[in-house]
Amino acid sequence: MNLDFGQIVTQIIGFVIAVLILKRFAWGPILKLLDERRAAIAGRFAEADTAKQGAERLRSDYEGRMREVDADARRKMQEAIGEGQRVATQIKEDARREGREAVARARDEAERERAKARILLRDDIVKMALSATEKVVGEKLDAERHRRLVGEFIEDVGKIQN
Repeated sequence: MNLDFGQIVTQIIGFVIAVLILKRFAWGPILKLLDERRAAIAGRFAEADTAKQGAERLRSDYEGRMREVDADARRKMQEAIGEGQRVATQIKEDARREGREAVARARDEAERERAKARILLRDDIVKMALSATEKVVGEKLDAERHRRLVGEFIEDVGKIQN
């Protein structure tokens, strides 16, 4: 193998000149284009990460709101149940109170009727006693004697009833 040093030197010089020309005119724009491409890709990744974080925040907010809605719904259900129980208790208490009042009114009415019947019975007994006394005595009684006899009779009837 014969090596021609002149040709090797020429090729080395040509290669160095080609590298310098490529470096000056092609390498810079190619590297610049690659850097721009790299920056664009990095920007897209950053946008994707930002969008992903935004979506994650939205999902988190949505889940939080859903938990709040669920808690609010449970609270409202508990309030409605409590209100229903309170109303039912109130209705029962009102019914009991009205029942007690009706029984008390009936007792009062019965007591008034009993007192009225006692008064009517006493008046009837007094009339019968006077009538019987007049027949026995055969004369009319004066007012003073009449009152005394009626009073004694009422006391006797009162003792008998007790």
